[in-house]
Amino acid sequence: MEHDADIEALKRQLDEANAALAALRKSEAHYRTLYSSFDEGFMEVEVVQDADGRDIDIRYVTVNPALERLTGLRDIEGRLSSEVVPNREPEWVERFGQVARTGEAVRFEMPASGLGRWFSVYLARIGPAGSRRVVAIYSDVTEGKRAELASQESGERQAFLLRLSDALRAEPSAEAITNRALRMLMEQMRLDRCYNGIYRLAEDIGEFPHQVHNDRLPPLPAQVRLSDFPDALQVAFSRTVVIDDVVKMEDLSDVDRAGFNGLGMRALIAATLRKGENNPLWAICAVSTAPRGWTKGEVSLVEEVAERTWAAVERARAEAALRESDERFAQFAASSTDVLWIRRADTMEMEYLSPAFATVYGMDPNEILGGVHRWAALIVPDDRDVALGHLETARQGEATVHEFRIRRPSDGAFRWIRDHDFPLRDKNGVKWIGGIATDVTEARLLVEHQSILLAELQHRVRNIMAMLRSMVTRTARTASDVAGYESSVTGRLMALARTQALLTRAANVEVEITALVRQELEALADHEGQYVLTGSEVVISPKAAEVISLAVHELATNALKYGALSTPEGRVEVNVRVLHADVAPRLRLEWSERRPAPPDWSPPKRKGFGTQLIEQRVPYELRGRGEVVIEPEGVKAFIEFPLQPGASILETDAPMLSVVYGGAIDMTGEPSLAGQSVLILEDDFYLAQDAATALREAGAEVIGPFATIEDATEAIKSRRVTAAMLDVNLGNGPSFEVADAMRGAGAPFVFVTGYDQDTIPAEFAHVVRLEKPIEPRDIVRAIGALAEA
Repeated sequence: MEHDADIEALKRQLDEANAALAALRKSEAHYRTLYSSFDEGFMEVEVVQDADGRDIDIRYVTVNPALERLTGLRDIEGRLSSEVVPNREPEWVERFGQVARTGEAVRFEMPASGLGRWFSVYLARIGPAGSRRVVAIYSDVTEGKRAELASQESGERQAFLLRLSDALRAEPSAEAITNRALRMLMEQMRLDRCYNGIYRLAEDIGEFPHQVHNDRLPPLPAQVRLSDFPDALQVAFSRTVVIDDVVKMEDLSDVDRAGFNGLGMRALIAATLRKGENNPLWAICAVSTAPRGWTKGEVSLVEEVAERTWAAVERARAEAALRESDERFAQFAASSTDVLWIRRADTMEMEYLSPAFATVYGMDPNEILGGVHRWAALIVPDDRDVALGHLETARQGEATVHEFRIRRPSDGAFRWIRDHDFPLRDKNGVKWIGGIATDVTEARLLVEHQSILLAELQHRVRNIMAMLRSMVTRTARTASDVAGYESSVTGRLMALARTQALLTRAANVEVEITALVRQELEALADHEGQYVLTGSEVVISPKAAEVISLAVHELATNALKYGALSTPEGRVEVNVRVLHADVAPRLRLEWSERRPAPPDWSPPKRKGFGTQLIEQRVPYELRGRGEVVIEPEGVKAFIEFPLQPGASILETDAPMLSVVYGGAIDMTGEPSLAGQSVLILEDDFYLAQDAATALREAGAEVIGPFATIEDATEAIKSRRVTAAMLDVNLGNGPSFEVADAMRGAGAPFVFVTGYDQDTIPAEFAHVVRLEKPIEPRDIVRAIGALAEA
């Protein structure tokens, strides 16, 4: 019985075991069904250690189908991770080993670069402490992570581009801009090399003028042959060159691959710009010495950096060219004695004046920058409207040349200005008006002087022709034959010519008389012993020189024909001295000849040309006296006349004008207002400025001009005012407040107005009223009359 009971118990245990086994099988089948239906990847692994207990690998124990789908890995159960994914990140082994050691479950996100995916992973240990088994649940978060990283990368890229733009704007030159861009891009993308390439296709040359690289790399050569990169160059014509790995890129030619390897380039991005048909290709290149999977964001960043750097380089070059142009223009303008100026066509405001303005116009250029009225106020009233009209002509698009007078504030001088006005256009029409102003005062004075000289030349020609006519006629009267007539006329003309040569060396030059006498004697004497010249060296006027020259010539010619110079034994003695009388000094020239008396000598029957010249022309033209005595031994003569100025028949003293007068603004001959302090109240700018100029020209101190009643009234209270010019109408009808203030101060004034006399109150009926339009000199005369009253 006891044995049967044991058997029954064993049967029950067996049934229970079978039932449990069936339940386990059912549970396991349910588990495997659930395990296989997971969307998440599931695997159980064993962490493998080395002899020293370090975690070195992972062995796949079991994996579900979802994991195979997520990773693309097949038949990996029982295999090591290092075999399946040889280029996995070492962090994976570290993570699994940490969970096996601590038993603490973890959740994290990490890329699997070897698989090109991102995973969200949950890890937990299976079994008791010391177990090396770990289960892992994987979720593929690649797309979301890529979007997240792309957004993050885009933000970082935009922030970098902003920093880049700010940095490039601060650089002073195209070279500095390019170098700064390369350095910043290399740091931002963690590159090994970054360079700027310039490709000259026609010359088969690639140049690398700017480059940066890490310390391990040598610099690129200065030039390469473009034919060493035929495929890459063809791509550069249409799009950016992107190479992740030169070695594995199948569609890269062997020539290109060898070229890139020779330059130490394993991966690169080359963003190439083509700016203009005749310009070389311009590129910025990002280089890695190891394979690198460039992202779209990185490619876009290199392209954007290339565009911005090129724009900044072009801007810097344009600015440098503009600076050079400005410097050249500034040197040109500073060297020019003409005034160069530019106005805005819309407002007529002066924008530029060259330094010569201060010299030509006599004032600081800054004082007339702005409206045209400041410049126009310098022009004399007679010429102002015409000058403004020419300016308007240039404003309408037509170049013009005109001349006008100004009164220079620095010295009060009137000057003639020639202005060349011309339009300066942009695409919308006339934008500016340019001009070149030249001071032509001296040229104008010279023209006027030349006109005087021309009239004087006509007078001179008439004078000398009259003298020649008289000389020829008188010689004919005394000549006995043609030969003698010819000889006499020729000699006298030569004497006259010699004298005129002396006189025309300079205007109105005086002549030293002994030199004149010696010149005649040397020309006719046979040797120096035939004449003796003694006395003082005295200069005589041009007029006296002409008369004395002819007189001495006649005496010497007569001596040569009939007297002391006709024989070797003859001798001429000439003495020149100054006689000091009570009234004025007089010059006396004495001529004496000595020769053997001819046996057949007889006195001449009539007076010749020389005798008439000495005895008649000297008294008439020189206010002196002369006498000729002819004796057998020779001629004795004297000439005496006062030493006083006398113009030559050439009259070479035509006055050279030295000033220009300013018409209505010129106060020459008007009353002096010295000591007067004259207040001006006038809202018309030009009339106020012209009145102030005229009053200052007349010697007055000018208070103002003022355009408002308040300013004028305040000046009357605080300044010494002796007279005033008051405009009755300041825009709001007639006003007499300032007149009341002047009357209260006891100072006289005149009204300047366009109103009728009836508008003036009876209490001011006695005040002088000047009606507009008015000349500045009339204001000076009216104020002068007040001062005399």
